[in-house]
Amino acid sequence: MEKTEKYAPERMHTGPAGEQADGVMPFGDLAPGSAGNPLADFATIGGETFLRGARFASGVPAYPKRPLCPETGQPEQVEELFGPRGTLYSYSIVHVSNTRDVPYAIGYVDFLSSLRVLANIRIPAGRALACDGPVVLQSDGERWWVEPEGQA
Repeated sequence: MEKTEKYAPERMHTGPAGEQADGVMPFGDLAPGSAGNPLADFATIGGETFLRGARFASGVPAYPKRPLCPETGQPEQVEELFGPRGTLYSYSIVHVSNTRDVPYAIGYVDFLSSLRVLANIRIPAGRALACDGPVVLQSDGERWWVEPEGQA
């Protein structure tokens, strides 16, 4: 009996962003180095932090920006700023890591624009995290993160 593979590794995309092997998906547009440094792709306007992303002609939002729509594969897009406020969908406190000091928090944040991003979370003293709780984007000029919104 011959073995059948669900996907053929030799047909997967291996070239730089924009090239496709035999027209096969997935897109290689988020390969390391192709999207720049997404932690630095933000804007500060009037003291508030916004993520600098894009919205495709299909209506799909993307952060970081990418050359092709992840749903349709079409390139038509306009730049869009996302934030500064969102809702914490889910989070985790990481206690074991060989790449970062622990503990640290990460979580998925939903913005009103239908965008969901994975974010670093900083928790100021006296504040707590809660799913479905409000968060606000913050930045230091080099990186962005979210914090729970509200009084300490």
